[in-house]
Amino acid sequence: MEKRTISYLTLNMVPDIGPVRFQTLLNYFGNVEDILVANAADLAQIKGIGEKIAQEIVEKRGDVRIDEELKKIDAASVRVITLEDEEYPLNLKSIWAAPPALYTKGCLKEEDRLSISMVGTRSASFYGRRMADNFAQDLARAGLTVVSGLARGIDTASHLGAISANGRTIAVLGCGVDIMYPPENKRLFEQIVQHGAVLSEFPMGTTPEKFNFPRRNRIISGLALGTLVVEASIRSGTFITTEYALEQGRDVFAVPGCIDSRLSAGTNHLIQQGAKLVTCVEDILEEIGLLVTTLKQIAIPEKKKDINELLGTEKQVYSLIGDKPQQIDYLIYNSDISAGQMASILLQLELKGFVRQLPGKVFVRE
Repeated sequence: MEKRTISYLTLNMVPDIGPVRFQTLLNYFGNVEDILVANAADLAQIKGIGEKIAQEIVEKRGDVRIDEELKKIDAASVRVITLEDEEYPLNLKSIWAAPPALYTKGCLKEEDRLSISMVGTRSASFYGRRMADNFAQDLARAGLTVVSGLARGIDTASHLGAISANGRTIAVLGCGVDIMYPPENKRLFEQIVQHGAVLSEFPMGTTPEKFNFPRRNRIISGLALGTLVVEASIRSGTFITTEYALEQGRDVFAVPGCIDSRLSAGTNHLIQQGAKLVTCVEDILEEIGLLVTTLKQIAIPEKKKDINELLGTEKQVYSLIGDKPQQIDYLIYNSDISAGQMASILLQLELKGFVRQLPGKVFVRE
């Protein structure tokens, strides 16, 4: 493991630093190695640190047992990704208090920048679990990664839905990646590693304490373009995630439920407060489709297009668009492709750089 990565891990394990102070220190010193050797007097000069915190940092960084941490990482086949690594998710890097290091099992991919987080109650009803499964499957078939927290209820149904559609899914934990929580999701944990990634900002061996989960939620929303609340009561912890999403400038979607259901009171309230009501995946695709061109410009270098890269239905739709802009209704009518599938195909064509969307659901070749 690189010396720089080890330095990140060491600082990440100092209790009095945290992601906000870490970024303050990194901005001041310019590199993590200098933070590790800075004395209390130098640290105390930094705005937001002060003498007391500076002294605590110096004392506690010496207590970090980094060798033991490295052994645990190696034994569990964990990959560590830092803010300076190319693999660090672009969506997450842009948020306030981005985690300095991510402990990961599985694989994060560039395509995961096009993702939706799905959250909701642990005590999900049959309706909630069915909606989570349906939306996750449809999002996965549209080429989006499903992000959730591996908790019981809606989280579990969301991960399973994405996997059943052979899609990608990411689980963000409120404990170390070597801790199986909840224990009954051991098999699901292993499946997610094969179909995406399990990650955490917490050091190895960190137990799932209650206060870890609100902090974890900013990562769930930060990895995604938007957050979908499937089912939640009015006092649900899910609202922490939606608050983070709004602070991060991300969309919030909500599935409506029965007005006399306690478990739908939270989602119905979100809709009243301005969350986008969604009844099908096309409602989500319509909102985030406008972001695809921007994402490509940020993350994907220009390359020559080859129509042979396209799948059969993608080629069919691309040929229908021709050299003139075409309405989505025209494409559906002349292709015998369903509206939902057409929205997914057009999203993939946008992502691959073959078409772009104009106002009014009009599409034109790039």
